[in-house]
Amino acid sequence: MNKSKLYGYLISGIIIFSITLNVYAAPAPIITSTQTKSDNQEKRFGIGFTSSIAERPFVGVDDQSASLLYLSYKNEAFYIEGLDIGYNLYNHKTSSLDVFATPRFYEVKASFASNGELNGIDETKPSYFAGLSSQIKTRLFTYTFQILHDVVESDGNEFIAQASKALIISNDFVLTPSLGFVYQDSKLIDYYYGVQANEVISGRPLYAGKASLNYNITLNANWSATKQIDILGQIRYEKIGSGITDSPITNKDSLLFFTLGAVYRF
Repeated sequence: MNKSKLYGYLISGIIIFSITLNVYAAPAPIITSTQTKSDNQEKRFGIGFTSSIAERPFVGVDDQSASLLYLSYKNEAFYIEGLDIGYNLYNHKTSSLDVFATPRFYEVKASFASNGELNGIDETKPSYFAGLSSQIKTRLFTYTFQILHDVVESDGNEFIAQASKALIISNDFVLTPSLGFVYQDSKLIDYYYGVQANEVISGRPLYAGKASLNYNITLNANWSATKQIDILGQIRYEKIGSGITDSPITNKDSLLFFTLGAVYRF
């Protein structure tokens, strides 16, 4: 058996094992949609996994570790990267426009809290956001703008603006730092962080969510360990806005995420 096939079987085994773990925690996926998209038109399929350790803003909730499946596929205008799905509507050397869908893991369960701090809170679930994603490439930076709507759960909206810069360390290793913000409207905040009348208890007053502006700094790493295996990493710091921090079910004003993954490309 050659080494590439052995690595493939090993990664497949790790995927099956990892996605069965920590199913009661919210994962932090590697965000790739705000990095410079490759102009490579080669049709290629990849499968892998990511595992994360993530802070959550909710009271009584410790750092959570969880794993996700990672898919990679491109066929002309259609693509999948991680769990993101997109279709390219317009592509130019310096700009592009895509129809785009991406998962969000803002959910909370009473069982997340270690000492019952969230008892009585209605469970929320992971969701998918869909909308438009545009990139503008300049000599120094890549700018990404996204307008997304929660099509499954909250019916809320996000607006994302991010600036990134790919730093080619070697032929096999790329670091991409980025800086940006996410605006979330009041409907989204109320759904995930609000306190409804049936959830009110002593020390947990009614809270109608208000719009929030959150800032982030992210560092992505991509190492082509072999011709077929990529190792992915991400560190992300997020400063969350008052719409979230004012909620009585949250007690943090910043969050830190660490995510590591591997993809086998056939």
